[in-house]
Amino acid sequence: MAVLSFPPHAFGAIWLSLSFYILLAVRNLIYRPSALRSVPGPLLAACTHWYTAYFDLVRDGGFLKHLEWLHEKYGPVVRIGPNEADPDAFDSIYGAHSTFVKDPVLYKAFQQDLSSFGLLDPREARKRREILSPLFSRRATLKLEHVIQQKVDKLINRVLRYEGNSPCNIFMAVRSTTLDIIASYCFAQSFDTMDHPEFRHPILLAILSGISVIWTLKYFPFLYYLSERAPGWLMHRISPVSKGYTELFAFLSRHLDSILADPTKLDVADHETIFHHLLHPSTKQHNIPSRKSLLDESLTLLGAGSETVGNVVTTGVFHVFRNKHISNRLMMELDAAWPDRSHSVGFQSLEKLPYLTAVIKESIRMAGVATPLPRVVGPSDVCISGYTMPAGTVVSLGITFVHENRKIFEEPDCFLPERWLGAISKEMESKYFVPFSRGPRMCLGMNLAWCELYLLFGHLFRKIEMEVHNTGIEDFEYRQHWLPVYRKRQLHTRVRTRQ
Repeated sequence: MAVLSFPPHAFGAIWLSLSFYILLAVRNLIYRPSALRSVPGPLLAACTHWYTAYFDLVRDGGFLKHLEWLHEKYGPVVRIGPNEADPDAFDSIYGAHSTFVKDPVLYKAFQQDLSSFGLLDPREARKRREILSPLFSRRATLKLEHVIQQKVDKLINRVLRYEGNSPCNIFMAVRSTTLDIIASYCFAQSFDTMDHPEFRHPILLAILSGISVIWTLKYFPFLYYLSERAPGWLMHRISPVSKGYTELFAFLSRHLDSILADPTKLDVADHETIFHHLLHPSTKQHNIPSRKSLLDESLTLLGAGSETVGNVVTTGVFHVFRNKHISNRLMMELDAAWPDRSHSVGFQSLEKLPYLTAVIKESIRMAGVATPLPRVVGPSDVCISGYTMPAGTVVSLGITFVHENRKIFEEPDCFLPERWLGAISKEMESKYFVPFSRGPRMCLGMNLAWCELYLLFGHLFRKIEMEVHNTGIEDFEYRQHWLPVYRKRQLHTRVRTRQ
């Protein structure tokens, strides 16, 4: 019988490593800002960041659920790391007058440091937003509505091919659509994701898979640099979905390099794109970004613009079609406003429909960004929720803790569009409806997202009758990996044409 043996120096290395982490934990307890000692929370969390890492990595994105339990035990402010707290004060952290910067520990994990999303300095981020904002204004969105409408029409036709056949994978169909929309809107290019069998385009699969590796890259950032330097064939062997990322990066690189080599190609584009604005800034105060920055911005917009809207639509379809009262009321409103389905109804008409609007808002409430967005307090100490937070402290509050707060929303686990109707809903919305965050770092593509949501919800529910197939509420239980990650069955429906 073989006996495993270790050389003496191996035991020494192990004890040295353990001693290092023990000393680090003691240092965190003793020398971290004394003001945080009054913030309640687990002792282990005050010692080491590996407390949250355990839930993020070992428990597969389970920290959000654990954080709910911590708030129940300790109250509205919880210490979740040696220098980190999670307070119940959204506006103090993210409001218009906040001077807090993004926490590099998390945001550098996305490896898009030079994008509007990844820029840590709020002044640099503001300059980038000033360049891109004209393309994402309401006026620009209305001007480019036809770009979105073309993709929505294609989705309807693709989904109706399943009529009388096998159930349609709505989860993948909707995400294919939103990916094609954001690519067409931002680049005047399309991946034609919806044309791929079963909507499983390699680029879409790579984006979905990429969400699940954020925690790994946060705690082990060196893995990104290893993967960047590894041969392509090796990475494809280790992770087959990485082929999609290679295809995506090659597509964007070719498109960008073609424009950089001959900027006049922008003159013959179907419409304005992000490169019209980034390569020709409107004022001299704005410099032309580097090639790396242009690629970072492109990747950011594709990732953020596809999965978030797709998640909201999938959530809405599931809840509407499993509740006859909600679906009947929504169909009646759409039929009355849109009697002839052969004539298209646009965004500005659909946004006037109160119940459709309520359904969309409720879908957003139940399907937002899962992860608390960390910010670094500064430049001076601040008081949040009665606690002094020293400069340098990382603070955060997840949108889900606002949208699922029982003190704000009655029966927050239930899909109730009616909560958004009536006078009280206006006050509730202005204070507590924060899907796009707030302040100087709020979502750049908010107007585009609203347009997509109205067109997708309106056309899907007016033109298609669906029956949820083999999907239950338990399949919408998600793991927290920045965005929600669903490990169970994807939403499938049987479909037929509505007249």
